[in-house]
Amino acid sequence: MFLYNAEDIRQADRKAVELLGMPPAILMENAGKGVADAVKRYFPSLSRVLIACGGGNNGGDGLVAARHLLREGYVVTVLLAAKEDNMTAETKTNLGILQNIGCLLFHSETKTDGELTSLAAENDLAIDGLLGTGSKGAPRGEIGRVIRSLDKAVPIVAIDLPSGVDPSTGEIEGEVLAAKLTVAILARKIGHEVMPGRAFRGDLVTTDLGVEAGLLLPEEGRAELLEPSMVSGLFPPLSPFLHKGDRGAALVIGGSERYRGAPVLSALGALMGGSGVVIAAVPADSLPLLSPHPEIIPLEVQKEDGVITPKAWDRILDRWGGKFSAVVLGPGLDRGVISRELVRRVWVEWKGSLCLDGDALHALSCCEDLEPRPSGTVITPHEGEAGTLLSTDSAQVGQRRLKSVQDLSSRFGVTLLKGPCSLVSDGRRLRVNPHIVPGLSVPGSGDVLSGLVGAFLAMGIQAFDAAAAAAFVHGSAGEFLQNQKGPHGITATEVALALPSARNRLQATPGKEGP
Repeated sequence: MFLYNAEDIRQADRKAVELLGMPPAILMENAGKGVADAVKRYFPSLSRVLIACGGGNNGGDGLVAARHLLREGYVVTVLLAAKEDNMTAETKTNLGILQNIGCLLFHSETKTDGELTSLAAENDLAIDGLLGTGSKGAPRGEIGRVIRSLDKAVPIVAIDLPSGVDPSTGEIEGEVLAAKLTVAILARKIGHEVMPGRAFRGDLVTTDLGVEAGLLLPEEGRAELLEPSMVSGLFPPLSPFLHKGDRGAALVIGGSERYRGAPVLSALGALMGGSGVVIAAVPADSLPLLSPHPEIIPLEVQKEDGVITPKAWDRILDRWGGKFSAVVLGPGLDRGVISRELVRRVWVEWKGSLCLDGDALHALSCCEDLEPRPSGTVITPHEGEAGTLLSTDSAQVGQRRLKSVQDLSSRFGVTLLKGPCSLVSDGRRLRVNPHIVPGLSVPGSGDVLSGLVGAFLAMGIQAFDAAAAAAFVHGSAGEFLQNQKGPHGITATEVALALPSARNRLQATPGKEGP
């Protein structure tokens, strides 16, 4: 499922008018009727609707919706947050129609903040037609004041996007309305699915403009929303002659005196993700934790001052060189000069697929002189780790997740930016994981994810596909557990053990050959 930005939608509107001969008034009529139909379908028992409109085409869509809802017997009040002189021609035409048929209209500038809030509270629902895909930056003037007055006063249905959400990035720079339902016009936008904008859209439906969307939109959008049929197609088909060696061999390097369990969880993630061989190169402190999982091959490596030394890489190569196809480096590694030198050695000397997580990312932030690695590199930071790598903070990353993941991937390789609706970028392409699973915000969850990435890399799946598939399968496993037991008390071990079921469920997805 492709996602589009504001420029794609502008070009689609232009095509509809110039190539297909559809007048803008017809486009507005179809969009507004689609909004009214969605309101009737989702809120059949409501009767009083306030429609807040700006002066652009988004406001015009709202005025068309007002007319159709009036015809269906709704009690409709229109709140105008723009002067008529600042309205588009089509918006002004639809305003004139409402005036002629006696619709109740108010100008926001004639009411105080308290009166605006009271007006909203008198209705069952408010439709947000204030800003559309052409808006940029923080809402200003009357638009901003109306947003503040309506927010939380009444349930909101947003036309195209909640006002205040950037359609092309999902960023929020000022006031924003939180919708219970968003009616996307023509197609899903990036801002619908990328945090923080995703948190404000509520449920999402799409309405067309009276013509097949494929005639107007580019063949491929600026991003892809991951879905089961697509993810299932990223895995190689199973052969009846499959040998465990065909599933690849993943090596996990991590652990320290302080963080003993992290590499074990990562190795378990690789095992449950389907890797044919899993080797855990860990210090002696972590070895007892591997005993419940005899399928994981332990390799004790040297430590100094409680952390793995760079010499451990020599021991790994002496014992297993050439017998593993992907490396996961960093879970529980701890920080410091010693760990940093280990990361440096592996980064430079290992020519195969590599996934960096946890403290390996902190080490990477301290090694600015490192040259980029060839393809096959994946980093899996959370927002705090991303902030360190980008010399900023987690709050800035959280507000600009799309830009952050793109900046990281241009510097370090394929990046899986963790969090709700995790993002995967290779610097050119973007994929968005739809899962929002609070139950996954537990210790060790990210370690399991890094092991899963390592398993998919070991199978020979390309780095961008491996990271995307791991994000989706990990989210699916967490979602399944959360549906079973609720969002509290899920453990990383449970997430790892749920991975096979999550991946196997993809086999039942129609339209693609499963793994």
